[in-house]
Amino acid sequence: MKKSDILIVVKTYPEISRKYTETVCTAGIVAETKKLLRLYPIRFRYLEGDRQFKKYQWIKANIQKAASDSRPESYNIDEDSIEVGDVVPAGRAWRRRCSLLINENTVFSSVEALRIAQRTKGTSLGIVKPNSVKRATIRPRDKQEVKNAISKKDSVVNQLDLFETKKDLYILPVRIMIEFSCNDPDCTGHKMSILDWEFGQLFRKLKNDADWQAKIESKILDEIFSKTRDTHIILGNMASHPQTFCVLGFFWPPKTGFAQRPLFT
Repeated sequence: MKKSDILIVVKTYPEISRKYTETVCTAGIVAETKKLLRLYPIRFRYLEGDRQFKKYQWIKANIQKAASDSRPESYNIDEDSIEVGDVVPAGRAWRRRCSLLINENTVFSSVEALRIAQRTKGTSLGIVKPNSVKRATIRPRDKQEVKNAISKKDSVVNQLDLFETKKDLYILPVRIMIEFSCNDPDCTGHKMSILDWEFGQLFRKLKNDADWQAKIESKILDEIFSKTRDTHIILGNMASHPQTFCVLGFFWPPKTGFAQRPLFT
């Protein structure tokens, strides 16, 4: 394993795993190369308190290429080796975040370009600036799918040994999605699920409000994609369906804080 400095940029909503109990797909920027990588699996809620990290926080940890995942950006991490470092804040420090995230190693001109890179190089992570965002949609998950997920969760949690704290996991009953288009003549539009942990938490916070759906849609359309923001989407693909990408998170600095010229015109 190699000790590496990594800036955490996204964490997805936890998923139940029979092998690992619970996993959170995490992506970050490697300090040495300024390339994206995927750290998986991480049992984030089961990490000791001093090893739990925030978005835009540096960590130092031992990592190695994942043998069971052919995607070039996928790395296994030794959870016991995690050392948390400084947080790169917002405000004036947005320029620092931009200089780390937005570069020729991470940004693609469109989803179509990212998919070409996936076919030719196996690329599974990338950042894209959409040309336009059409709408945010929220739809209920299939009732049987939710029922099966709850049953699996209960089974896994109940099998934990007596010395491990059992942490219940709320199974999201909805899918939050975004529809957007790219600045690419071959783009016919994209509709992708948002897997960001923050949106799972937002739904849990608002679900009892009469206007919860409008509030979530407003968060996406009126805040993240406000005209005052230079918003990019952080995308990752599915191992079993490599051409299928989902939204892992958003990078939405204010336009006045953007540190670099656009990579594409």
